Amino acid sequence: MPRPRPLASEQLGRAFSVAEALRCGVPASRLRRGDLISPFRGVRLAIADDGWQPRCAAYATRMPATVVFSHVTAARLWLMPLPQHHREDERMHVTAVAARAPRGRGVVGHTTTRNPPTETIGALRATSPARTWADLSTVLTVDELVIIGDALVGLPVSISTCSELAQAVHEHAGRRGSAALHEAMPLIRVGSRSPRESRARLAIVRAGLPEPEVNGEIVLPRRIVHGDLVFRSWRVVVEYEGDQHRTDAWQWAHDLERYNDLAEAGWLLIRASRFLPDADLASRARRALRVRGWTG
Repeated sequence: MPRPRPLASEQLGRAFSVAEALRCGVPASRLRRGDLISPFRGVRLAIADDGWQPRCAAYATRMPATVVFSHVTAARLWLMPLPQHHREDERMHVTAVAARAPRGRGVVGHTTTRNPPTETIGALRATSPARTWADLSTVLTVDELVIIGDALVGLPVSISTCSELAQAVHEHAGRRGSAALHEAMPLIRVGSRSPRESRARLAIVRAGLPEPEVNGEIVLPRRIVHGDLVFRSWRVVVEYEGDQHRTDAWQWAHDLERYNDLAEAGWLLIRASRFLPDADLASRARRALRVRGWTG
């Protein structure tokens, strides 16, 4: 069988609607060839580009101006640290404004009576980070909302602010999930670099320990460093080490210098990996704080 004739990418792109292709003179028979798939009704996508983000672009070709990506799909577009099962959700979550919720194969439709705040990610329209976070309150736990909230206002780049999150909580009042948002909002902190730090901070506070500073600045005689979780009054710091700290020779040497400088300056260091349970970390932090005179 002869290979299908390539489609004109400058006309149609990698994802396109059937109606658009027909207007460009593509024969209907060409749209049924094996190098194309139909992820959604009335849409074609080159099979070589089959993946989650290309599927978003494919669905966007049929989205009216009053519909935007939202909920889990918007969260994935914003690269929010979702739980694993949500990161694997291949369905398109979309919201229609003052219209019937979209339906179809692989589509989860939502509707709202008010225009949600939206932004563009590449060429895709999605609810804003703060609005997306609020919409997730129906499917996430309080701790998961805190972890994502920390990430939105965290480091190295924040894509939202605490005031924007607070406004989203206010606008969500009375809706399903509002109680979880009200519980999560006061627990969000600026400066977190990872979900692991957020989970550990929550575990430490719930264990009755003082709340540590997140990525607090520590002035040492030879340098200024930032500790992941800093108990400043007791000169105790928790440092998380990902696998790159072990496999990257420069990072390993740099870490050793930092740890030595912290020790020389009288700081007690707790080194943690992702394999250390939060409860064990809280216990270690408790012992370290008591060694340093904490009496709680």
